[in-house]
Amino acid sequence: MSVPQANTSRVTIVNIVAYLLSCFCSIAFLVFLNATQSFVITVLLRLKDNIGDYVGTLGFIDELVSVIMCPLWGTLSDKIGTRTVCSVAYVLVGIGLIFFVQAKNVYPDLVILRMCFAIGGSGTAAMVTALLSEVSSYRFSKHPQPTAADVNFPPESGDAQWFEPQQQHQQQSHQLQEVPDTRRAPPLPNGTLSGLVGLCTGLGAVMAVTVFLPIPTSLEKRYDLSPEESLKGAFYIVGTVAVVVGVVLFLGLRQDPRRSLSLWIRSIRFNRRRNRLNQLRQLSSRTQSVDSPASTESIEGIQDTGLDDAGYDSLAEEEHELGSRYLEKQNSYFRLLLKGFTAASEPDIFLAYVGGLIARAASVAVSLFIPLFVNQYFYSEGICAITSDVKESCRDAYIRSAMLTGVSETCALIAAPVWGIACDKIGKARALAITAVIGTIGFFGFASLSDPRVGISFLWATLIGIAQIGAIVCSLSLCTERRVEYSGSIAGVYSVTGAAGILMLTKLGGWASDKSRGAPFILMAVFNVILFVCAVWVMSLEGGVGAIRLWGGDRLTSRERENLGLRISYTVDPSIFEDGNDSDDAAPAAMSS
Repeated sequence: MSVPQANTSRVTIVNIVAYLLSCFCSIAFLVFLNATQSFVITVLLRLKDNIGDYVGTLGFIDELVSVIMCPLWGTLSDKIGTRTVCSVAYVLVGIGLIFFVQAKNVYPDLVILRMCFAIGGSGTAAMVTALLSEVSSYRFSKHPQPTAADVNFPPESGDAQWFEPQQQHQQQSHQLQEVPDTRRAPPLPNGTLSGLVGLCTGLGAVMAVTVFLPIPTSLEKRYDLSPEESLKGAFYIVGTVAVVVGVVLFLGLRQDPRRSLSLWIRSIRFNRRRNRLNQLRQLSSRTQSVDSPASTESIEGIQDTGLDDAGYDSLAEEEHELGSRYLEKQNSYFRLLLKGFTAASEPDIFLAYVGGLIARAASVAVSLFIPLFVNQYFYSEGICAITSDVKESCRDAYIRSAMLTGVSETCALIAAPVWGIACDKIGKARALAITAVIGTIGFFGFASLSDPRVGISFLWATLIGIAQIGAIVCSLSLCTERRVEYSGSIAGVYSVTGAAGILMLTKLGGWASDKSRGAPFILMAVFNVILFVCAVWVMSLEGGVGAIRLWGGDRLTSRERENLGLRISYTVDPSIFEDGNDSDDAAPAAMSS
């Protein structure tokens, strides 16, 4: 994989601010919709029965769509760039919010509109990770970012000379192996930036609660609107803000000149022209005798001219120009998609995926199962009576739930930058191991509570919040510490593991809580023990890796070595790379769309 020249690896303060704005808004719109969709059902649709079932169904559909769309968005960003994907995703979020209040019924109107929102929301979530990987690989500059026309990319080893004779390609490959690539930078410490990402997402949730949610009541009081009109007005305002954010991000985020929609389309058209040329050559070889000299002249006489309608004299000329600029010329869309999943065979990515799954599951434990624990205690002990209004009939339980979740989330917000610094100081795997220990203590402690009103419950809630944000920051930093050609695909699969963690704990934890109110927290403690074991295992690989792959056992080719060299910072035993048959170095790379 090529390494850009120094003048291309620049990121400005505008790019950084735009990225943090994306992190800030990625959670804000989701919090707003989750908090207000029940009012859409009751106020606008005027339904009074099965509200919980409707809300649960819409939430489940949102997560299901996210599981499907996150890897698709991530892989698409590898093809056309993160800026375009992020901007389009926020525009879809805005459209989903604006039309959400136009629904006439739950099925199918609200379901379809929630799916539209989830498609955009999954894109914004995946781009938080993909953009972090991209920003972390650039150096800061006060000067404006270069445009695609100003960028000169060096030839990619093994790929720039597709159209040249095989002998010349082999000579160049041999020279590249003898001369070390001094331009390659070591892994950049992105823990601090990951901590800022966690802080910004937390502040985004706070902004949604303090700014977005009061909009309906403010409109109702100031402009004397009806509840229906004020609720619709709030959705229109927030949806418009989402669209504006998408436009601002398109202007502020850095566009990778090696990835764009136009280059992707050009590569597809080029493949078609090249395939046509190959078919003509094969047809000529069949119609002529193989041993006939005239046949050889006929085959060689089929030139690659006259087939190119893009303004080039030949396919070879276009292939050289396109190959020097388009980063993803080798891999088709679905091959990149598959790479996001197979990347889990690398220890650091595997640990990041496990950490992301447990981190998102922990967020469900805080927001869902802590209030459920308190609610079950108060009702099982007869302190509260079952009535239609929980806040009025059992105000103490509501206050206690709000206090415990509030303490947990506040501590998580404060601890986010601390975990980011810890990743850079002590290492990401070691920080994840510490996170797992804290989480195990906190979840086991909360599960052992006989009364959530005792003072020590705040200690357990604090530890749970610290462990939750620690797992998020450390796994995010570990997932994006080095940038490779399929970073977007990795980001998409990372988001999928988080959605899977949410679905897993929601279902298993809900079922287990009916057996014992502390069961979901015991389940989370077990998850943290698994995370600790995985982190210790990855830590043991540092200083001498016995095997890079978790499964498979195949020796790595030189191209895979280069890709892994951009991601893995362990000291690797050179003997595991000894392979006398690096066939991909000897054969010209094929270009696919």
